[in-house]
Amino acid sequence: MIVTRSWLEEYIDLNDVDNSRLNTTLNSIGLEVDSIEEYTFDERVVVGKIISCSKHPNADKLNLCEVDIGSEVVSIVCGAANVVDAKYVAVATLGAVLPGDFKIKKAKLRGVESYGMICSSSELGLPKLEDGIMILDESIGEMVPGKPLNEYPSIADTVIDIELTANRGDCDSIHGVARDLAAALEKELKPFEFEVKNRSVIGVARELQVECRCDTECVLAYSIVEGEGFKSSFLQRLRLAFIKSEANDDLERLLAYAQHESGVLLCAYDFAKLHSLSGDVVKLMIKEQQNATVTVECGGEILSIVGVSQKSDYKANFKSTKVLLEASYIDPEFVVEGVYANKLQTDALYYNSSRGSETAIDFGMKKLQHEILRVNSEVRFSSADVIACEYREGLKVSVKVSEINSIIGAELSKAEIVNILMRLGFDVQKVDSDVFAVVIPPYRHDIKNSHDIAEEVLRIYGIDNIKEQPLKVVEANRINDTYLYYRSLRDIRERAIAANFYEALTYAFSNKELLQRFGFDTVDEKLDLLNPIVQELNTLRTTILVNLLEAAKRNVNYGKKRIGLFEVGTIFAKDRKEYDVITFLLSGEEQRANVHNSAKAKMVDLESFVAKIGSVIGEFRLEPLEKKSGLMHPYIAAAIIKDGEYVGSLAKLHPKIADEFGLKDTFIAEILIEKILPKHINAHALSNFQAVTKDLSVVINKSLPFYEVAKVLQELKAKEAILKDFYPLDIYEDASLGDKKSLTIRFTLQSDQATLSDSEIESVMHRILETLQEHFGATLR
Repeated sequence: MIVTRSWLEEYIDLNDVDNSRLNTTLNSIGLEVDSIEEYTFDERVVVGKIISCSKHPNADKLNLCEVDIGSEVVSIVCGAANVVDAKYVAVATLGAVLPGDFKIKKAKLRGVESYGMICSSSELGLPKLEDGIMILDESIGEMVPGKPLNEYPSIADTVIDIELTANRGDCDSIHGVARDLAAALEKELKPFEFEVKNRSVIGVARELQVECRCDTECVLAYSIVEGEGFKSSFLQRLRLAFIKSEANDDLERLLAYAQHESGVLLCAYDFAKLHSLSGDVVKLMIKEQQNATVTVECGGEILSIVGVSQKSDYKANFKSTKVLLEASYIDPEFVVEGVYANKLQTDALYYNSSRGSETAIDFGMKKLQHEILRVNSEVRFSSADVIACEYREGLKVSVKVSEINSIIGAELSKAEIVNILMRLGFDVQKVDSDVFAVVIPPYRHDIKNSHDIAEEVLRIYGIDNIKEQPLKVVEANRINDTYLYYRSLRDIRERAIAANFYEALTYAFSNKELLQRFGFDTVDEKLDLLNPIVQELNTLRTTILVNLLEAAKRNVNYGKKRIGLFEVGTIFAKDRKEYDVITFLLSGEEQRANVHNSAKAKMVDLESFVAKIGSVIGEFRLEPLEKKSGLMHPYIAAAIIKDGEYVGSLAKLHPKIADEFGLKDTFIAEILIEKILPKHINAHALSNFQAVTKDLSVVINKSLPFYEVAKVLQELKAKEAILKDFYPLDIYEDASLGDKKSLTIRFTLQSDQATLSDSEIESVMHRILETLQEHFGATLR
């Protein structure tokens, strides 16, 4: 992006800002300056007014000019063909030194003395404007013969080349850069005010009809201009040369000049050619295509793709007498998507539109009308007609003062932050003392969130104003329910692996026929899979046990003697409600044959399986299982009770099913994850005093299961502070006991305050015996 100082000064007062400060300020606000070039001239290079111009008496290609240079009228021989059209020119008078250390002296050319040189732009060190000499006009100020060229700021200008990043489309114009500078320098941006008065041709709606069939973010404005061709001014040509614009004719120069200044996409159509397509009233169709583009069509012909390219067949040029002007804006993301998806050919429009052009298209249209009228005073305009397909509104972002300060590393007050944002054109709405809502200006396509806003505050506040401080990393508290759940699952998996189980991973689908055969529920038919991947996986699984059995069968086929598998996964209820479970399968050898067991492999049994499950999920007890599946052994199956709540089931695999799958003795369990997750940490102080163990043997009914006894003892434990633990030690049955059995229970007694006395121990043991006698008719053996 190239700007000139004098051009910026049309929008911002820079009288108190020298070029050094201007350079520093631009760099500090993120508009990195690549180069600055100051144009100055020898004081003896002045404005000259050509009084007369005649052919040189001795040379056909030379002209003899009488030139008023203020102090006198001098004769100058000039070889440029266009001098005959010139009125005001730049004259290097005698003694002037031009670039290249070229000093102007009195000379005699073909016998005629010449007192100076009428200069071209290249001879003065300026960019090339045209073939021949540089012809001045009053677009740069009042033409005063003899006035040094250095006193015209538009020529003795400073040209600044800014390395603009692709996301800063808002600064891809003179107005945009001035807007940012005004915020940084705390200056007011000069308003641009212009209205076409007393020059209107017939109303635009009488000659032009526009229909919009577009849902994307796109706005266009149209105006008709009528005149006898178009010309450009010296100032326009000079500034376009400074910014290295390659316009081909005067109308293109006017469009390029207004677009570079305003940032609005501009183009022009030859109205006569549009008439030939649609008749007396020109009918335009703004249409969104299926290939992610928006086209401007007339009579079925595509005139342009908005923001991408304009068809050359219908372009207006400087000879056109009636022109349709178009100003437009289109969503940059939409444009880029369409170009890349369709590999479209682009022109100069795409450079601006893809970065995010200026959204105030009425400003762009007025600027174009203004530049046309500067030189072409006889043209007539219609009013501008704005067609908004979908207008861009500013995004609203919630911002915390504390968050902004944390990001930039400074302590700015809310007032300071709000002041900076308002200077940048943001609308700020109060929410509470620390939070406020920021409405982002439509032209700031790069601002999406609070971090972007913090960057805006920082670049205007100035990174050099941030005090140095040690790096401080503050990690946000990310421990939430999701993380705790993940960590608990990880711990369960690790304990299962430590218990010599291998983790399996199977499909979330299962065989419906097998589920029904083994007595498991299946998903309601209305909610079942419509298009299963294979027939063997034709429904959502309601248990993982069937999947693990098939995995175990494959392991047997691979020659495995011991199979220990677990899987943590999801199962589905009939209504497709999801539950996370952990499922275990243990089959075959517990310990392979070796010298220690006399070459007889020990097989897995219920005791070892229960111990392994306990090492994974913690302490639990077993109770009779009311509902058994077809996979379970009819006599070796139990409900798993943890903290007084049913959490799952455990069983030996039915012998027939084991044979069907080629398995030896096999044990299975399926447990609900949510029931075994730790709800809190059960921590308690450790006693410093010695624990005492006491065994109690009682005779009870042979049919009485221990879990009934355990429930009663658990209630007693809650009342007796020194009763810490108990577990069954021995069960003995013989003919002499008849329908009774002997049960030995070991109790652990311990006090937290003192060493237990014999009387305290005997007292607790007595109450235990009384409780067993009361509930079960137990007698001391």
